[in-house]
Amino acid sequence: MFSTPFPQAFGIDISDLSIKIVQLVNISHRRQRASYELHDYRSVALPPGLIVNGIIEQPEKVRSFIVQLLQAKKGLRRAIKSKWCVATIPEPQSFIKLISVPRSSDTIVDANIIEIAKKHVPFDESDSFIDWQIIPSATDEKKMSVLISAAPQTVVRSYTYLLESCGLGIIALEPESLALARSMITAKKVYEQEARAVLDIGATKTSLLIYDNSMVQFTISLPYSGEIVTTALAQRLHISREEAEEKKCQYGLAFHKKNTDGKRAWSVVADMTNVLIVEIQKAIRFYYSHFSDAHKITKITMCGGAANMKLLDKVLSTKLHIPCTLGHPWKNLHNKKKIDMTEQGAVSYATSIGLALRAADNPFFKRDMI
Repeated sequence: MFSTPFPQAFGIDISDLSIKIVQLVNISHRRQRASYELHDYRSVALPPGLIVNGIIEQPEKVRSFIVQLLQAKKGLRRAIKSKWCVATIPEPQSFIKLISVPRSSDTIVDANIIEIAKKHVPFDESDSFIDWQIIPSATDEKKMSVLISAAPQTVVRSYTYLLESCGLGIIALEPESLALARSMITAKKVYEQEARAVLDIGATKTSLLIYDNSMVQFTISLPYSGEIVTTALAQRLHISREEAEEKKCQYGLAFHKKNTDGKRAWSVVADMTNVLIVEIQKAIRFYYSHFSDAHKITKITMCGGAANMKLLDKVLSTKLHIPCTLGHPWKNLHNKKKIDMTEQGAVSYATSIGLALRAADNPFFKRDMI
């Protein structure tokens, strides 16, 4: 394998309430499938208000947490010395879509693709950054598929400034959905006549992505999160946020017939989860009716810290009539070496693992938007 010009580059996932870093080493050999070894992972919690819905409100305070996370901690970890990273643009502040454009024998001109993409981007195109990648396909001789990605310039510049102020060089900024697909969808596996979905349930947001025809086809944000459930418990049971968080973790969606406290908590969590189920059903129906080459979703893979809630996977499986299970974010490392992290802990690192997989590859030999 050709060596990367960005040795020990890492993935960094900056979200509203946490920052997570994963650093992988590419140990692939010629004529073998890509494989990676975990070099480091770490995280730090952020106080509420520093980042809100993906918008950095207090950059200097966020910067101090990143610097702290990169530093050594005596007896626990070494400093991360690499100055190169792949970072994410938060899902609420980014957009991706697969579009069809006329196939031409002429050289594809960037300006032409951008002009077509502007018709699909939900942001003001004059204030947005737009990137694109041709997706190989032999099914239509007259048209070709192009994956477009866009984000507001102010958001991209705020994350660029933040990371560069920490002394880091940015290899790439990409939407969360692409990083999630890279870690949660089995690499190189061909899904014949079927689609897969990834449900990322985080502390402050939930997103659903649909992977079909070897590509992320559709993403949507859903009104559900760990914090939303905790707030609902606190308000409806008239308890503190701390008590609400404890009850959410203790009971989840497990019904306790003889436990009044557990029954009351279950009622609140069940109501909130029913809203999520309805929204997932709407999203799936929209996908089936608006995408001409859509296949049936045969499995929903769950990730994100709040996906660990008791019996959530079983309730979703029953109500949606689609198997829903916690995913295995480390699977695409293709390494049998045991990783010292529980399955429940791993799903909260899904985005940063996907970013790290991209960071460990040589970008000059692999242009990877997906």
